[in-house]
Amino acid sequence: MSELGARLEEKRKAIEAQKKRIEAIFAKHRQRLGKSAFLQLKKEHSGDEGDREGGYGLRQGAETETHHGSWCQEAET
Repeated sequence: MSELGARLEEKRKAIEAQKKRIEAIFAKHRQRLGKSAFLQLKKEHSGDEGDREGGYGLRQGAETETHHGSWCQEAET
């Protein structure tokens, strides 16, 4: 009976280790996606530098909701 318990414990540890590896892979992937999205937005806004008001990245009369909404729609497709 204790042999069965030992085998189950080994399997549990192997599953936990695999889960940690997969979580690390996903975390690295999310970080890369976030970085690329940030750099893409930064690149898009770099052409608007002359139009910026107060250095906050907003064009005069631009609404942030409209801009972020279009970005979210692009990310979903």
